[in-house]
Order: sequence, then structure tokens, then C-alpha cells
Amino acid sequence: MYNKILVAVDGSENALRAVGEAVRMASGNPGARISLITVVPLINPVFGYGPLVTSQQVEDAERKAEDEVLKKAEEVVSQAKQAAELAETAGIGVESLVQIGDPAQAITEYAAKEGYEVIVMGRRGLGMLKELLLGSVSGKVLQAAPCPVLLVR
Repeated sequence: MYNKILVAVDGSENALRAVGEAVRMASGNPGARISLITVVPLINPVFGYGPLVTSQQVEDAERKAEDEVLKKAEEVVSQAKQAAELAETAGIGVESLVQIGDPAQAITEYAAKEGYEVIVMGRRGLGMLKELLLGSVSGKVLQAAPCPVLLVR
């Protein structure tokens, strides 16, 4: 049985199924904790702007973009927490966090830093060619994770 389960959520159906799988893994273990992590990539809101952009305009654009991204991330976490309500009624602790950065790197670094025993996440079916050329968050997490990784379809 796992006591510390990290679930990566991104709003996809597979991620919600991963939350359900984590709840199943933790059920019957009163000491279990599930952490829902959403990582939003850092975006450059001023990409393509001309040289006449002031530093204040850049700062305002960055703040607005960050606010929008964090709002979307909070919606994803809220949706995942609704899926995890069964865990809370069964006495399993559920917490959530949002980070900004490279998703695979943030997930694996957080798992290592906080001592998680397993990472549960959805696997998107991009197709072999796209996955081979582009890579995927789940593939990168599999390569760098400090603990076992369970991919859910």
C-alpha cells in the first residue's frame, strides 16, 4: 500500500480516471494522502510584439497571462477535487497545488522533494509517431521519476 500518492491532473478524462485510480489505491489505508498537482507551462505573452512595447506593458501582459493560466489551473484542480470527494469521505487526505513551469520537470522534482511513493497520471494517446517526435509529459515523467509511475487510460 502507498501512503503518499501524487496525482498529476490536467483536466483531461484520463487525468480524472487517474484520480479515481489513486482513490482506489488509497482506500483501506487510513494513513494515505493524495496530492493533486497541476502544472501550467510558463508562457511568454509578449512574443511577437514589436520593439515599441514598454516595460510596463510587458509586465501588465505577463501578469494578465499568469492570472488567466492560474485561473484555468484552479478550475482543473477543482474538477479533480470533485472526483476525489470519495477519498475524503473515506478518511483519505486530499490536497492540491498548482505550479508554473515545465510539467514533467515540476512533477518529478516535487515527487522527489516531498518523498512521494508513486505518481499516478493519465496517458494521452497521441499516436506513436507524434509521441516519438514530440515526446509527452507522461513519457518524460516515466524517464525521470524518483518512484514508480502508474499511467491510466
